[in-house]
Amino acid sequence: MRFLIRSLSLFLLAASLHAQTIDLTILHYNDFHAHNIPTTVTSKVNGERQKISVGGYAVLKAYVDRERAAHPNVLLLHAGDDFQGTPISSITRGASQFALLELMQPDAMTLGNHEFDYGADNLRHLFPTVTFPIISANLWDKSTGAPFVPRYRILHRGGMTIGVIGLAPMDLKTLTMRSNVADLDVLDAAMTVRSTMHELERDFGARFIVVLSHSGADVDSALAANVDGIDVIVGGHSHTSIWKPKKVNNTLIVQAGWGGRYLGRLDMKVDAAAGTVSSSWGELIETRVDDVTPDPVMLAKVNEQEAVVDSGLSEVIGELKTDWVRTRDGESNVGSWQADVMRDFAHADVAFQNSGGIRKNLSAGPITLRDMWEISPFGNEFVTFSVSGEQLLGMLRFQALKTGEFCQVSGLRFSYDFDAEAGNALTAEVNGQAVDPARMYTVVTNGYVGGHLFDVFGLPEAEIAVHPAGSAAVDRDVFIDYVRKQKNIDSKKDGRITLKGTRK
Repeated sequence: MRFLIRSLSLFLLAASLHAQTIDLTILHYNDFHAHNIPTTVTSKVNGERQKISVGGYAVLKAYVDRERAAHPNVLLLHAGDDFQGTPISSITRGASQFALLELMQPDAMTLGNHEFDYGADNLRHLFPTVTFPIISANLWDKSTGAPFVPRYRILHRGGMTIGVIGLAPMDLKTLTMRSNVADLDVLDAAMTVRSTMHELERDFGARFIVVLSHSGADVDSALAANVDGIDVIVGGHSHTSIWKPKKVNNTLIVQAGWGGRYLGRLDMKVDAAAGTVSSSWGELIETRVDDVTPDPVMLAKVNEQEAVVDSGLSEVIGELKTDWVRTRDGESNVGSWQADVMRDFAHADVAFQNSGGIRKNLSAGPITLRDMWEISPFGNEFVTFSVSGEQLLGMLRFQALKTGEFCQVSGLRFSYDFDAEAGNALTAEVNGQAVDPARMYTVVTNGYVGGHLFDVFGLPEAEIAVHPAGSAAVDRDVFIDYVRKQKNIDSKKDGRITLKGTRK
């Protein structure tokens, strides 16, 4: 009899433990950048590389709905940067994206740096237009003395309480115009996450913690290593395609590329009482247009928005003879073309165009107004300032050595050898003449770079006077005018930037 009672007790205990284990699925995407309609990519299909259509909000919604229907306990999380990248976002100042996100209804979204491209006040105006939760624990609004948005979201799945903590990039003020975030302070990420986790456990009994972070894959890994107890970090910002969830200090880290090409899915078995993950499996689902039926409501809204764009931006304004191809670290032909236009427009000695401001490659063929809007979506104005030759050489050293916002150039050629001694590493000339340390040079750039001279070039901002380049001129409009004038554009790299050796 005692044996039967003991066996029954063990059976009931096992059943109880089994009942505490739930299946939890996190669907996630990030850095959508207003890619509301499908795009063409090259992908492997049936073992062969083929061009296929992927993404767009109506297609992404269909994939999300399919996964939501297939799993009992699902979260949909958005890691920021839905704004900026196509004309409709710029034209509507992000309102288009909030309208589409309202149809998508993520369980939580954090704010990326590009949500601030039209200013914090613009976001304050848009927040009441949506019902889904937008969270960020480390954004403090100095104008109100309160968090800019709610810090976290409490969710319940399978009887388990889940705390989702939003996190904006620590370097937000270097990633957008400073005036856009002048009223905000960005709090330390690790400190903020620790204190918020404690609050979630104490006040809500949350045993499972997700950090929804727009900080980049490397920063997410460092956060996981330094803060114990985070179960999952859903990331964005670095556009990283993490094919297999990365595990750091028992924290699972995921990120799903960018532009809506992939929907991330993370499946876990979780002890509901302890909030611990016993097993996990993740993947990135390529959002192939041909494999689903686009969501009809979302599709109608996207088409309504795109009709506004197509009515004015379908005009062909020129012909591109050679593909325009961007690069983040080195010379690019599209960057050289833009910098040449800037220098000519401003009658400057030297031009700098930040590579991160060039948002699209373009294949050879017709150039439309829409293409130019997508290549240069930010609408920055050109500015000028003057530096000595000694300062110019310092700017080039800073550019070569600092891994940050690398710039394309015009009017100068420079070479940097990372393996050479410091005094011999840099050679540079302006308009065919060696840079004269004592001479003053006029520089043209865009307003974003002009507002971050220390971050981009190491220049003492208080000592540099930055002025509009003549009458206020939006960069995109100037580039469009030059395409119209030149008509046929054959851009090639000409060796104006040479980086040699191994960066230490």
